[in-house]
Amino acid sequence: MRKILYRQWIDCLKNTTPMTPPQTALGRLLQERRETAGYSRARIGELVGIKSGTIEGWELGRVAKPPIHDVLRLSHFLRIPADEIQQAVFEDAGAVPSAGEPPDQKERKKVGRRRRAGAVPLLEAAFRLFGWSNEDDAADALGTTAERVRRWRTGAEQMAFADYLTLTSMIGVAAAEAMKGDEARIADLSAAAEELGISPLASRTG
Repeated sequence: MRKILYRQWIDCLKNTTPMTPPQTALGRLLQERRETAGYSRARIGELVGIKSGTIEGWELGRVAKPPIHDVLRLSHFLRIPADEIQQAVFEDAGAVPSAGEPPDQKERKKVGRRRRAGAVPLLEAAFRLFGWSNEDDAADALGTTAERVRRWRTGAEQMAFADYLTLTSMIGVAAAEAMKGDEARIADLSAAAEELGISPLASRTG
């Protein structure tokens, strides 16, 4: 009797279809754009420095929250606009709550004092890294207006997520180029690398 039950249990396990995680919006976007561009996972993995198995995990939903820096490298290579990446991320994560009530006057003064040195450290690092002499240069590179860049720097306007992704992607590409041997840019790259969680000096010596 036990042998019969055991065999029935084994047969049941064999006939059971393993559950697979649903594909995320981000994974679907990456897969569609990769296939449209005509790249296999192995080939694009070689080009951007990400293992093909890792890319497969992102596309099929086995990894629900892939590292944002690696996603930016892949999306930059595939020329996926930042707003589409943002839309897919929000679709997977759900709606983002509003900032709520504005801070009182006292809190605004504190924020104002903290922001005088540059409200967006990554943007200030980009000024040094790319040699932008003023807001006009930055605006041309980022596809926006000089007035908006000025408002970002003073903290009068919060930098949109899509714009921040664009800036992060630009610095990531510059970091990769600098690591190939451009010694003159390493010092200016350090501040930007710190914001991105990258250590260019460690990468060069590793």
